[in-house]
Amino acid sequence: MSSFIVKLQNQTGHTHNYILSQDAVQPPKPLVIANVKVPQEGFAMITVDIPDPYYAYAITYQAPSHGSSVETIAKRAITLGKMQDDGTQTLGSTVQYVVTDKVPDLADGALPEGKVNAFEIRTGSDFTEKDAKKGNFLIGYGSKDQAYQGFTPMPASSYQIVPSQVFYLNFVDRNKSSTMISEISGNPLKIDFSALDSPVSVVHNKDGEFVIEN
Repeated sequence: MSSFIVKLQNQTGHTHNYILSQDAVQPPKPLVIANVKVPQEGFAMITVDIPDPYYAYAITYQAPSHGSSVETIAKRAITLGKMQDDGTQTLGSTVQYVVTDKVPDLADGALPEGKVNAFEIRTGSDFTEKDAKKGNFLIGYGSKDQAYQGFTPMPASSYQIVPSQVFYLNFVDRNKSSTMISEISGNPLKIDFSALDSPVSVVHNKDGEFVIEN
C-alpha cells in the first residue's frame, strides 16, 4: 500500500467541505491534510500518499481567531527505526529542535536514537513553555510537501514519534466559507488504515452520520 485512499459519497442533500486530518482534536492543531468540496449526491476520492521518506517538521500556525494558516519553518528527511530479521535494531533518526531569538529550526548531526517504527525529536533549554505557546510552535511529521500531524513541544524533552495510520474525516458547516478548525461540525469519523484495507468507502448519510461500508 503506497497511499491511504478514502472514497466518499455525500448523501446528505447538501454540499459540504470535507476535512481529512490526523488529529481529532479541535484547536490548537489546525493541520488539514486534505480539504475537498463535495456537492449533494456527489462523490470524491481523497488520496494521501504514504511518505517515503517521512519528514520531521518544525512549524508555526496562526491562532484560530486569525485563520488556520500553517507556516513551515524547517523540515528534515528522516528514517524510522527498524527491527531486522536477525533481531537487531536499526535506530531511527534523531533531529534536534533548536530555537534562536524565539525562531525555531531543526538541526541534524545527533546520533540516531529512534525506536522501532519511530524517529526522535529532541528539544533543548533555548525556549520556554510560554515561548512555545505564545509563538504557536508545533513539531511533528509529514510528507515532503506538507505536515500531517503536530503538537506543542516542551523544553528539554525527548519525543519518540511514530507516524500514525489513523485519520479523521469531518465536514465544515455548509454555511461557512472558511475551513478553520474552529468551524468544523459534527463528530469526526475515525479511519484506521492499520485495521482497514485501502481504499475505505465512506457514506455521509441523510442523517448527517458517517458510515464505513468496507
